Amino acid sequence: MKIPLNLVNFYTTASTLLGNQDSYVAEHQLQPLPQVELSSLEHWGHYAAATYQRFEDWSACTACQFTDIRSSVLNATWSTALPAFSRGYVAIQEERREITVAFRGTTHIMDALSDVQLLQSPWPADRRSGSRVHTGFLLAYLSARPHVLGALERISADPMYAEYSLCFVGHSLGGAQATLAYIDYMSRFEKAQLILPRLVTFGAPRVGNAQFAALVGGSSPKSGESLDALRVVHEMDIVPHLPRSLYPGHYVHSDREVWARDGDSGNSTELILCQPSSSPDGDPGCSSGTSPLQWSIRDHMVYPGMQLGIPEY
Repeated sequence: MKIPLNLVNFYTTASTLLGNQDSYVAEHQLQPLPQVELSSLEHWGHYAAATYQRFEDWSACTACQFTDIRSSVLNATWSTALPAFSRGYVAIQEERREITVAFRGTTHIMDALSDVQLLQSPWPADRRSGSRVHTGFLLAYLSARPHVLGALERISADPMYAEYSLCFVGHSLGGAQATLAYIDYMSRFEKAQLILPRLVTFGAPRVGNAQFAALVGGSSPKSGESLDALRVVHEMDIVPHLPRSLYPGHYVHSDREVWARDGDSGNSTELILCQPSSSPDGDPGCSSGTSPLQWSIRDHMVYPGMQLGIPEY
């Protein structure tokens, strides 16, 4: 994939300012996560990977055949073009008593993150917190919103699904949409039968400003409980470092990054739980501390539970 010249210039400038970050990362005290967490992330990664295939026929979808998600039943699907592209599904799995809302990413992520799309819009609309998000990401989510909220309203009203877990997942642009859907759900729904939902994103870009990041990493406006939001970054993935901020607080990540690093053999994955930070990217001892010249599109295509090639659809 050809990287635009303006981004190359940005990487070069940023690298000069940051200097060599490798030694900083090596010296930083990193906190590995237990192997059970890797299994959990792979589970959600399987759902995210399925969005890149023809999931409408779940039994014929290759990524849908992982044993942990094979018995899932689709409750709702969407594939929209206006006001922006969005594709995904709501799935229910009785064995695990879980409901998953999954959003697909895009094969043109660099286009979606171009300079002309740095504009922000207030979100959620009914808040006065100063929270603002990427307009392009918001338009994509608004395309899916009636399908997502309609399905969750039906599910939450059915006593059969009382106390089922709920998780919003997505890779790349799908992670941005999942983040918006997660906050939308928390802002709109009264305390429902569903337990407090989770958010798990893979290689998601920065979605909004500092106030929005605080919402994602804060507490439920309805119950006051702490929100459960994880964003996973694989090695030197370039996308989580974008869009770039034009000024402090412009585009900021929420806390709770999990940095997925490749083991020496290349076949194992080590998960690092990163620390809260005021940096727009997060903990400088994790992916934020890597040199811009090392950032990679290739690392964007491989995550726990996912190894993406050309999408089927």
